[in-house]
Amino acid sequence: MFVEQQSSRSQPALAFSNTIPTRIENEVYIDGTSYVDGAPVNQEEHGRYNVTERQRKKSPFKQFLRFIRKLWATQQTEKFNDEEHNEKYVRTTIRELMIYMVFIGILTIVVFGMVSTNMYTLTQALKGVFVDSRMIDESTNNTGPSFSDISRMEEFWDYMTQIAAPALFTETWYNNDKVSNYGYILYENRLLGAVRMRQKKVRNNSCVVAKDFQQEIKFCYNSYAPAFEDKNSFGPCINLDAENCTEEPFRHTPINSIIRSSTTGKVGVYDQGGFIKILGSSQEEFKNEIEALKENLWITLGTRAILVDFTVYNANLNLFCQVQLMFEFPAVGGVVASSKFRAVKLIRYVNAFDYFVLSCEVIFLFFIIYYTIEEVLEVINVKSAYFKSVMNCLDMIVIILSYICMSFNIYRQVQVNNLLDQLLEKQTRQYSDFTFLCYWQYQFNNVISATIFLAWIKIFKYISFNKTMTQLSETLTKCAKDISGFAIMFFIIFFAFAQLGYLTFGIQIEGFRAFHYSVYTLFLVILGTFDFPALQQAHRVLGPLFFLTYVFFVFFVLLNMFLAIINDTYMEVKAELQHKKSGFEISDFVKQSYAKMRERLTAKHDRIADIRKALTVADINRDKRLDFEEWRNEMKSRGYAEEEIETMFAKYDTDGDRVLDEDEQQALTNDLLKQNDAILREMNELNMTTQNNKVMINAFDNDPKDNDTTSERLETQEVTVQEYNDLAKRLDSMESSVGLVLTKIDNMISRFEIYEKPKSNKDENKKNRPSDLKSITMNSVVDDSLSDSTHSMINIEF
Repeated sequence: MFVEQQSSRSQPALAFSNTIPTRIENEVYIDGTSYVDGAPVNQEEHGRYNVTERQRKKSPFKQFLRFIRKLWATQQTEKFNDEEHNEKYVRTTIRELMIYMVFIGILTIVVFGMVSTNMYTLTQALKGVFVDSRMIDESTNNTGPSFSDISRMEEFWDYMTQIAAPALFTETWYNNDKVSNYGYILYENRLLGAVRMRQKKVRNNSCVVAKDFQQEIKFCYNSYAPAFEDKNSFGPCINLDAENCTEEPFRHTPINSIIRSSTTGKVGVYDQGGFIKILGSSQEEFKNEIEALKENLWITLGTRAILVDFTVYNANLNLFCQVQLMFEFPAVGGVVASSKFRAVKLIRYVNAFDYFVLSCEVIFLFFIIYYTIEEVLEVINVKSAYFKSVMNCLDMIVIILSYICMSFNIYRQVQVNNLLDQLLEKQTRQYSDFTFLCYWQYQFNNVISATIFLAWIKIFKYISFNKTMTQLSETLTKCAKDISGFAIMFFIIFFAFAQLGYLTFGIQIEGFRAFHYSVYTLFLVILGTFDFPALQQAHRVLGPLFFLTYVFFVFFVLLNMFLAIINDTYMEVKAELQHKKSGFEISDFVKQSYAKMRERLTAKHDRIADIRKALTVADINRDKRLDFEEWRNEMKSRGYAEEEIETMFAKYDTDGDRVLDEDEQQALTNDLLKQNDAILREMNELNMTTQNNKVMINAFDNDPKDNDTTSERLETQEVTVQEYNDLAKRLDSMESSVGLVLTKIDNMISRFEIYEKPKSNKDENKKNRPSDLKSITMNSVVDDSLSDSTHSMINIEF
């Protein structure tokens, strides 16, 4: 028994330079036995191993398929069992997470490359000119209303001449000197094309007058709707067809676009077309045309909206801004003014950063293709069960939105180039319609923003292995049924209050002017935003009563019930998770990987030290010339394979004489030292402990031969050959003692088995009495042997 233990004892696993083109890292020969990945294999298994290795190396197609499978391997395609394939599950999950984090980084760069903080600055600058500026009352010379305060038709004409004309055409500097470049707003923003003013009208008798007032009221103009739109010429072109009318602002221009778009204001929604006027390209011409329209009563009782559209481009920021000033004339009379400023980046690729974003967009495209293939493989693997997972559905949504965004990105680039080409070819008085493109670019920004939002939420898919990260999903899942029942009760009471508020206070309070606005206002009350004086002023009894009852039932009762449901479920989930073990911990996996890497580096380090020692003692005759037989015998005694010995020797035997002279031995020593330094650096990068570094690293090497290779070198602390032999002898002595003890124990066990036989065999038991005495004597011998200081395991010193 102890002979087998002695034969299995050998040198530790060794590893030479990675420059040797063999399987040394995995296969080692020790005392004629092959060890693959640290485990002994017999010749038959080893032969099959080599055949498998050769087949694997000779089939590049299979290697390619294996690479493809690993590339798209996910938790669902591989169908891991957490207990049986824990390490593979960990590696696959971490690989998925790392790839997805790169995808998130690329998507973030793409999204943020489309927007800029300067967009807000540009819109605020233009609002300061067109919205915040105030008119001057010429009769009293006092400050008049601003754009938002316009409430009468007369103020619209004053705004166009006093505010819009000077703002659109900056013609003088602050010292009244003429500017050299016309067509700029605030000296920096180029006006693209002309300014367009468009009117939407409704025809008379588009509504029904009550019978009691039909004799007194002869006209009725409804709120705007496409069915009520007036398309007849008026003013100078009254009773004329559109083809015969020479005054463009007084004849109707139909919709000339296949794609119909609409504009939403505060009062109504307006489609394209209408009575259009293209305004002049200078401040004086602009004012004259506005005065002409005013004199010809361009605005009538049927006018429901006037939209002023123009687009500017800031070359300093490479930003477009589409501006729309809307003046609505509701059926109740007066004017309601509103504005829209859409700053977008239509020309995407100008400077170096833009082209960097372009490269990220290309990488993003490849990522989307990669994830598309991944999701297809998952659908093929799990079939209909794929769509039962919320995260899988989220994957599909993100991919679909990404394809939509990429398609629009290409379409936008083509359309912008066409529009700019047409703009450069047209005259200044022509209007270039960027409204549609800017509107959809604005919507595109919203879609891509939603995409990156959902992409960040998807991270929970990859970190759900940790029990802490599943608290949110587990809480919402467990309380979904209770919340559903509570939601029915909550919304019954909530919508009852919303209808009551709309019907009671909708006439006087803006927040209750419509049912949906009433819903918004009541949600704001829950958040603590309310206007109690307005309720009190609307009705001194119903106002406070409505407020107090709503706050009591919704805020103090229902809201606290909702929080109680969430809190109780969370406490339950937290208690369950405390007794639940995570599938795996990333920290444990990192520690295991770190330990494996350190063990691998230590094994390489020890093997290099062993080869350096062999190089020192192999030259038996001390002639400073190491022939192959000396090298082979020494390396064989240390457990190296023939192929490895031959390859290592041939690499440094440059002259091929089967002898390593001093220079060749020095070259081998230098390579070993270089590899040793590289391994030590890797160990330091792995943040090994100070104690291990202390054992591994020596002081600088003072050998002049080594100084030729490197000025500073670290060596390992090694035991001498004599120390190793002493340890081997002590180990042999210990094994002999253990073998003797085991032999005695076997004899004693056999004797005890005899006593366990039935008492019916008394004669046989009598015959065995001398042997019993002998066993007692043997037992004393064992005790003596154990007390012997020579063979005692306790007294062995290492």
